[in-house]
Amino acid sequence: MRLIELRAPLGTHTGWNPRAPETGFPWATARFDGSFVPFARTEAERRESGDPRPSIEARYPTADAFIAKVRIAASQQVAAGFLLPDDVDRAVAENVALYDRIMAHSPEDLSCRYLFAN
Repeated sequence: MRLIELRAPLGTHTGWNPRAPETGFPWATARFDGSFVPFARTEAERRESGDPRPSIEARYPTADAFIAKVRIAASQQVAAGFLLPDDVDRAVAENVALYDRIMAHSPEDLSCRYLFAN
């Protein structure tokens, strides 16, 4: 099953967390909850940071294009029996909220608090 977040991605999802070198054993992984590394917002940011992954802008030229992709992914989940029709609007809203937080985030802010809804 491919979740909506994987069908309309805003970043890379991993099955592990990198370990901070200052905690020791930098080669080891931390808890296996997984990490999320957002894509660069624009192609200019992507080039500046050296990120090889296409930016959000390249994947979804407009917010409406992202929303359409999320709605398609949600409808595929409903058709496969993994999402109830009553949950589609909530799932879309949660994905759009993450999109909005990523697009509003300054790359200079290295914290990850913006990834979580308040």
